[in-house]
This record gives sequence, structure tokens and C-alpha cells, in this order.
Amino acid sequence: MAIAGSAGLDVTLRNPPRHWIGEVGRDVYTQQTLLPLALPAEMGLGGNGGSAAYVLAKLGGRVHLNAPIGIDPIGYLVREWLTEAGVKCVAPVGQSTMHAITAVDAQGKRLGTLQHVGPPIDWDLSAQDQEAACLLVSLPGQVSVEVMPQVLKLLKSFEQPSRVRVLDIGAGWTGKLSCKQVLELWAHTEVVVGTLEELKTWVTSQTIQLVAQRVLAAGPQIVVMKMGSEGVAYQSRSDSFALQAALKLCQANVTIGAGDAFNGALIAGLLRGQTLGEAVTGAQRVAVKVVEGGRGVLGWPKGGF
Repeated sequence: MAIAGSAGLDVTLRNPPRHWIGEVGRDVYTQQTLLPLALPAEMGLGGNGGSAAYVLAKLGGRVHLNAPIGIDPIGYLVREWLTEAGVKCVAPVGQSTMHAITAVDAQGKRLGTLQHVGPPIDWDLSAQDQEAACLLVSLPGQVSVEVMPQVLKLLKSFEQPSRVRVLDIGAGWTGKLSCKQVLELWAHTEVVVGTLEELKTWVTSQTIQLVAQRVLAAGPQIVVMKMGSEGVAYQSRSDSFALQAALKLCQANVTIGAGDAFNGALIAGLLRGQTLGEAVTGAQRVAVKVVEGGRGVLGWPKGGF
């Protein structure tokens, strides 16, 4: 399994004081600048490529991850987590590693995120992986539109009957690429996965079923649309359109990493020969456990589905 995407560190600050950053810099602490943080900051594995790779490897997959990971302390942590899970990191060592600091409120809802993107992904590197029968291309949120030809070239390089290409286009190119360009990417993909909001921006229809049908009309064999608390919609060329209700959360928590964990578990299920519906159910179970555990995929109990 080859994965091209980002990998990094997610730091979560729970319920920080509002407006805690001042506008005037100081060299000393003051009563105004030293504010209490009731709960300790949490660190976890982040990145759409890294989180999916972690889950896939923990479910028994042989995973080659193409994500720039630096020689900085953050990179050391990220690489250790991935290696422990059984992921082989194939990208050359960079100078820095992607990381994000997210503030959430008392209910775990995101207030805002600061993100250092890190070095760019070398998309051509994944094309050299001749062993992989499956490719996941997961585009980071701050991906540049200039790399679209490289992504398309990578997808085309895996265009063989025995290989499966999975694309999560994300939201980074919304309003930046034309519909024609996105349809060309889908035409060279077997499985398209994303949120409903992301996918319907590229087609004219606003109804869920028509969105699925128009994605499939571009060429993919399968489309899976994540809808949060509304569940998951999916369709393939051999399976009718279906809606699967969201699984119940035993306890609500931060959703960081859940969507990427869903992608990894979905692919694991499909590669095991499960039906599309079974793979979606398994992916939902993993995503729910990620949310309930906190810390992204690191908080997921490693017991399979």
C-alpha cells in the first residue's frame, strides 16, 4: 500500500482562555500575559497521510508512506509513532515537519488552528513504488494548485488493472481548480472519498444521490461521502446508492484525525474483500473510537474494527 500525503504533529489546547494573545510583546511574564490552562496540551499524530497510514498498518497492512518528515524534535516523535505502527516512511528526511496547534472549546469544537505546512510532498516519489497494489493520494488542506499536474501524473502511473487508486481531494483546492481539472483527476481514480460538502462543490447537484452519481459518471468505480453526524453515503458501479446512519458515540470528544482514520480503515476493509457496506461500517467503527479516545489515531484502541 502506497500513501502520499502529509504527516505531522497535532497539538490540542482544550478550552483555552479567550483572547489570550496580546498585541504588545514583552520580555517578562505579567498578570495579563500568564493565564491558566486548566487541562494539559495533548499531542497526537496528525496529517491525512500519516493518520491513514497508521490505521492501515495497525490493521495488518504493509504501508509505504510518502510524507516529508523532518529532523526536528517533532519529526522524531512523528517518525517513532509511525515506525511503531509498522509504517515504512519512504520520503527523504526534511528540515522541518508539519504541525498544527488547534484550540477547542469545552465541548471539543474547534475554535481555530495554526498550522506549519512543512516541506512540500514529492508526489513523483510514490510513482516509483512498484510493489504497491493500492495507492491513496490524500491532499493536505494547504496544498498548492501548482502541484495538480504532479498529482495527476502520479495517479496515471498507477493505471494498471491490478492496481487500485484512492483519492481524497480535501478542501484545499475548492474555488481554485476548475471542475474540468477535478473531473480529470477522478477519471484516473477507482475510489473517490471525501466529505459531502467537499464533493458537491465540484458538481452542480445539491442532492446526495445525484452527487454520488455524477462523481461516478466521471470514471471512478466507488464514491464514499462522509457526512459527520448524518452518517455516510456511498455507491459503486455494482452497488446501489445507500445511506448508513452514523454510529453512536459513547462520549463526544475532539474529531481531529477521525476522517483520515476512516479512510485508512475503509481501504483496509476493501482490500480484505469486504463489501462496500461492510467496509464503510468498519471504517465508521474506527472513526468513532478515534473520536472517543482523543489524541487522534494514537488514542484508538488497537483491537481492529
